[in-house]
Amino acid sequence: ASSSLEPSYSWLCLKGIDVLPDLTMADMISHAQIGREGVLTSRKTTHFCELQKATRKGNGGCYVPYTEMLFFDDCNWSDHVGDLESALGVTGVRTPNGLTMEEFHAGLELYSRRT
Repeated sequence: ASSSLEPSYSWLCLKGIDVLPDLTMADMISHAQIGREGVLTSRKTTHFCELQKATRKGNGGCYVPYTEMLFFDDCNWSDHVGDLESALGVTGVRTPNGLTMEEFHAGLELYSRRT
């Protein structure tokens, strides 16, 4: 949601995705850059490097490996998913019309096969 013009809407969406009973996607996020914050460039690789650095700082020196990240992208003008996969090993799913529950579940399935 790095390009979200309404970050509060993005948080509402994350709060509406139940992962388990009494646990939402928003509950599972320890670091989020929603809205146009952080270092942003035309490539998501820069953004993901910044995310990884931020998780290291706030997680006792530990970090989330790129191979353990799942990315959903609604970009229609560039293949960020392919770029992140080849450059960093991030699992991604293109969602050109916005994220649907079917795409969300497909992403989880793809992630589980790769980890």
